[in-house]
This record gives sequence, C-alpha cells and structure tokens, in this order.
Amino acid sequence: MPGRRARARRERSRSSAAEDWTRPSRHPPRRRRAPGATAVVSGVWAFGRHNDDTTSTSFTAVYGAKAVAGKWTHLVGVFDADAGRLLLYVNGRLSATKAFTGTDWNAVGPVQFGRRLYQGAYGEYADGRLSDVRLYPTALPPADAAAPGGNATLTQLD
Repeated sequence: MPGRRARARRERSRSSAAEDWTRPSRHPPRRRRAPGATAVVSGVWAFGRHNDDTTSTSFTAVYGAKAVAGKWTHLVGVFDADAGRLLLYVNGRLSATKAFTGTDWNAVGPVQFGRRLYQGAYGEYADGRLSDVRLYPTALPPADAAAPGGNATLTQLD
C-alpha cells in the first residue's frame, strides 16, 4: 500500500512494536531499507531504528531470516526501551536481536507504509503486498510477538 499514511506521535524513549504480514514480489526481493519498520535488505528481513533526530542520522538494525519472493511472511519488530534491544520475529520465531544505544527523540511526523521519507524526498518503494499492519505503544512480550496476532492463518499455495 505505497503512500498510505497515518498520523502518529511516537517517543523514542518509549517501547514500541510493529506487526504486519508482508509478501515481497521480486526474487530476490529488491533492496529496501525503512528504519523503524520491517523491510527487506539484501534479501533478508530487517528491523531498525534511527539513532537520533538528525537528517543525516545513522540507524541500528537487526537482520534476520531470508525473505522469499511471493511468500506471505508474518513479521514483528520490537523496540524494548527498558532492555535497550531491537528484536525481529519472523513467522513466530525470534530471528534476530541487537542492542540499541541511540538517543531518545520524538518522531512526530506521519508513519510511512510502503515507502521511505528521507530528507524531504520519498523513495525506496515497497515491491510487494502489505497487510494487517498493527502498531503498538509497548514492547510486545515474547509470547505475543511470536503469536500470529489474531490474524487468519495464511497458507502459501505454490
């Protein structure tokens, strides 16, 4: 759903989580980086956060399981502020975790789905399908992050 936006105020000092079902179109999936969301980077799933509030900011990301074109995948990215960790769950399994040492900052702009806004320009458009996006104002506990989020079970037909 490229271009769909939702207004959200999120403070980096608070924990949060993002959940979605994603199906990349290309094989291998095109490089797409979207810090603060799940994404495909060099053929693997990734979840990242900006380290500070500057236009040339660096980011911290975790890189997990291989992304498969044409296959629906359940993704959950968790930022646990108390533990200082980023966690990525792929199809109910913890796929990657990494320490996050960035500074606290407020992100008060719109949430981007299917594209990235960087230094005032849109780009890195998603090539695939995105469904059942959910944003949480807390770090999901492992049992909840590993669950399918109450979404219908999807079966891949080859």
